[in-house]
Amino acid sequence: MNSGTGIYKSGVLAFFAGAILIGALLGAVTFCFMGSDDLSMLSVFSNSFVDVRSSGDLEEILVRSFFSSTVFLAVVFLSGFSSLGQPLAVAVLLLRGMGWGVAMSQLYSIYGGHGALLSAMFVLLPAVITAAALMIAAREAVAMSNILLCIVFSEDSIAVCDRRCGFMLLSFLCLKRWRLLRLRLNVC
Repeated sequence: MNSGTGIYKSGVLAFFAGAILIGALLGAVTFCFMGSDDLSMLSVFSNSFVDVRSSGDLEEILVRSFFSSTVFLAVVFLSGFSSLGQPLAVAVLLLRGMGWGVAMSQLYSIYGGHGALLSAMFVLLPAVITAAALMIAAREAVAMSNILLCIVFSEDSIAVCDRRCGFMLLSFLCLKRWRLLRLRLNVC
C-alpha cells in the first residue's frame, strides 16, 4: 500500500533498501576476489575494529561510530542541493552497503563461526539503524534535488525552494539526533 505522493511513496524506501542490500552483496562478492595484499590490509582494520569494541573504551567507540556515519549523511545531505544529486544519493547507499558486506565477510573469514556472531552484533545491528537513517536522508535529498531540478526548468518563484531547504535542514538535524541516540543505546 503506497501512501503519499511522488517521492514519499513507500516503494522509494524499498528501492533504497534494495540498493543497500545489493551493495552488501557486492561487498561480500568483492571480498571473495580480493588479493592477499588487500586482505592483509583489511585484517588490520577488522582487528582494530573488534579490539576497540571489545575494550569498552566508550569515548573512542562513540567518536568512531559518529564520524563513520556522519560522512555518509553529509554526502547525502549535500547531494540534495544539486539538481542532479539523485544518482549520488543512491551511490552513497550502495557504497555504504558494500562496506558492510566487506566488513561482515572479513569478520566471518577471520573468526569463523564466532565471526558470524561478531558480525551480527557489531556490524549488522548498528547497520540497520544507520541504514534507516541513510534511506530517510536519501529520500529527503532526492526530493530536494527534484525540486531544484523543477526550479531550473521552470519560471516559478524560489519561495518553494526556501521552505523546502529549511525543512530539509530540520529533517537532517533530526536524523543526526536519532543517530546520536542510537550510539548511546549501542554503547550501553
